[in-house]
Amino acid sequence: MPVPPPTNSAVGDSAHPRVSSEAGASRHDAVRAFKRDLIRDAAKEAFSRQGIESATVRQIAEMAGYTTGAIYNYFPGGKAELYAEVLRDSLVKLRTHVGETVAAARDRDEGLAAAALTGLWEFYDTHPSDFALGFYLYGAGPRRVGLTHDLDNKLNTMLNTVIDEIAECLVIDGRVVRADAHHVAVIHSTWVFGLLLMKTTGRVKSLHEVAESMLVDYLRIVESG
Repeated sequence: MPVPPPTNSAVGDSAHPRVSSEAGASRHDAVRAFKRDLIRDAAKEAFSRQGIESATVRQIAEMAGYTTGAIYNYFPGGKAELYAEVLRDSLVKLRTHVGETVAAARDRDEGLAAAALTGLWEFYDTHPSDFALGFYLYGAGPRRVGLTHDLDNKLNTMLNTVIDEIAECLVIDGRVVRADAHHVAVIHSTWVFGLLLMKTTGRVKSLHEVAESMLVDYLRIVESG
């Protein structure tokens, strides 16, 4: 009598242990990433409410719904690593937004440098907490707090990639030679950051000006070379 072929149940996960193991690892990584994001978002809210120096890991844990020990399991560096993670996430989103703004300008055959600076403005203007956290405007005021030298360098490198994109746009537009591009990009970016600060603090309005109109005028200067 012929032996029937094995059913699907007989060829279960044990027949493909590698696939099963990879699927389990993938699920574990996804859950861990979700929890890290949840903790990071709670940290961002805590930093925004309490300031960098006043917020504590215990407060962040309570807001995220975890124990203090669990926070250190995901972020061994504690508050400094959490703050760096908040800024890292912000800079990733900034770079994406600037890149998308430049790509849209390229499709419309418009000036790329003005588009990159517009993207820089738009991101921080629509994400004021990211601007305040990125420039240490909470708590102790505009000075570096809560970061180790290594973390600060890594974040500066990420910001520099945005500056490099603006510099490349200036070169493509024919506004500067490549040797001067980074320097000029920093100048333009500093102007945008300064206008954002003036708007955030209400200084532009108190001087009876409109920040957005000032930005438009400045971008005309950029485009004129």
